[in-house]
Amino acid sequence: MHMKTSFTLNSFRLFLLTFGLAFLSLNLWAQTTHPVNVVNFAFSPANLNITVGDKVVWSDTEGTHNVDGLKSLFSNNPVSFGNSLGSGWTYSFTFATPGTYNYQCDPHTGFGMVGKIVVSSNTTSTIQSLANNSGHILLYPNPASQYIDLKIPADYSPINTLKVYTLAGAVIDEQAFSSNSLLLRYDISKFRSGIYFIEINAQSGKDILKFVKQ
Repeated sequence: MHMKTSFTLNSFRLFLLTFGLAFLSLNLWAQTTHPVNVVNFAFSPANLNITVGDKVVWSDTEGTHNVDGLKSLFSNNPVSFGNSLGSGWTYSFTFATPGTYNYQCDPHTGFGMVGKIVVSSNTTSTIQSLANNSGHILLYPNPASQYIDLKIPADYSPINTLKVYTLAGAVIDEQAFSSNSLLLRYDISKFRSGIYFIEINAQSGKDILKFVKQ
């Protein structure tokens, strides 16, 4: 009886560990990290468009600066964030609330050392809905490991822009085109395995298609 109970408890612990690791992996996969360089009296990039759950990492590589996004200074910020004045630091903040966030370096505001972050809600459901209703462009192979081909109808070209979204709705690639080609090859070898959405904007409309990177 004791051995049976021990086996059951061990199995339950293993289940909890496996579930916890899977949950952690899903959360890490959904998060995108956006680096901001702090140097020469500027935040680079100064403006970011990110998705709820994304993390921004500021790295001070020159001078004495700080990140000040306190609500006492910017009353319209959804929440406060920021760090203390110093040099050679790295500061990160995960944005869990959608909205527009303004921030500054306190001693160098007069030099224009300010930044803005626009945090959008997770758009997965909207993208999925649009993908289900798309049907102009043919995407193959799917799943794929190295590249995907996009066959574009003659009355749908030329293609203007291309965007790729993660399953969490974050934009991870964006390209502009000026070609009238009816066959577009897109390299996906740099992406991790998972599900993605690709948005094709043409002169006559827009398609969003889902593909799987192996």
